[in-house]
Amino acid sequence: MAEYNLSDLYDKYEGFTRPVARVYLGGKDPEKDKKAQFSVADYNVEVSSDFKASIATFSIIGAFSMSSGEFDMNALKKYIGLGTDVRVLMGHAASIMEVFRGYIARVDFIYQPEIGMMGAVRITAMDVKGIMMANNSSKRLNANYYSDAVKEIFDTAPYQNLINRQIITDLAISDTPDKPLGGASAGPPPDIRIETVAESDYDFVVRTAKKFNYEFFSLGGNIAFRKAKANTQELIEIIPSTAIEAFDISYDITGIVGEVKVRTLDIGKAQKIEVKKKNSGKFSLGSKAKPLVSGQTYVYTDSSIETQTDADRRAEYIMEDMSYRFGSINMTLHGMPELVPGRFITLKGFGDGVSNKYYLTDVVHEYSGGVYSTTIIGKASTL
Repeated sequence: MAEYNLSDLYDKYEGFTRPVARVYLGGKDPEKDKKAQFSVADYNVEVSSDFKASIATFSIIGAFSMSSGEFDMNALKKYIGLGTDVRVLMGHAASIMEVFRGYIARVDFIYQPEIGMMGAVRITAMDVKGIMMANNSSKRLNANYYSDAVKEIFDTAPYQNLINRQIITDLAISDTPDKPLGGASAGPPPDIRIETVAESDYDFVVRTAKKFNYEFFSLGGNIAFRKAKANTQELIEIIPSTAIEAFDISYDITGIVGEVKVRTLDIGKAQKIEVKKKNSGKFSLGSKAKPLVSGQTYVYTDSSIETQTDADRRAEYIMEDMSYRFGSINMTLHGMPELVPGRFITLKGFGDGVSNKYYLTDVVHEYSGGVYSTTIIGKASTL
């Protein structure tokens, strides 16, 4: 059963008739500053479960004097300092929810009368991944297992600072398969320590996620590092409705293969390792596409793969990544802050082919001119 349905959200938000957006900068709402009389406009929030940072942008209006050509920095400075924590909430009527949490990464002072930007302050905020992308180093960690290495990174000072400021609110880091069940009771750890090699914290965590077919993303300050598509509960069932503004659903067999082979060499045993992974998806409402796909093979050779188990994991990741390129959805609805990436949704009642199960990778919330819309972007591996 889906966590949400359109009918309940329609009732909750009173027919989606009174959109609302609000931002808190350093815990303060600039629109409630009676002395400054600011307004906030043109919100755009892009939240992703893919390997990229989530971003929020919006404009503060009312800080520029047309007569003097000066920005009121005395009033602005308590809101727009780089690194200031940011929370964006959206919804309708009296019901709003947080859709983004991060920090100010960039500030632009804009005067472009030809496009109506009469002295706006444009804010760009990023989630924790923005901080993680900044450094670059080679170091040996204390951890013997990859999930412990991810935890060790988040235990360092920059991220503890983000935790103290509640930009990071929760760390849900699942054990990777290299860590035996039972922890210490399973025996002593291996005589190795994991290293980062000329890479950022972000690059290392993403590399680790891909190694084990995991996903890594942040939602509202909650950091998730877990097996890919682990949350199988359906987020929402969508049926034809006036809540839908537009959609584009497509299928493409270009680059889809019927089998993946991963090959490497076990140096210790002087023997070849090969793992095969079949694509079991349905690719057509007829019988034409399957023979084309099933006859294609993708061969991947990587000397860094050392064991049969590593080869199995890599084959699983490659096949899943390829198969989920098959179907795509881009749908815009009335604004719904409940819609988040990293979850499955189902379309029903649209006819064969369009009605399907999709995994959301990106959600875009836009609020401008009193109109709030949510665009969901996702993919499907089969019909």
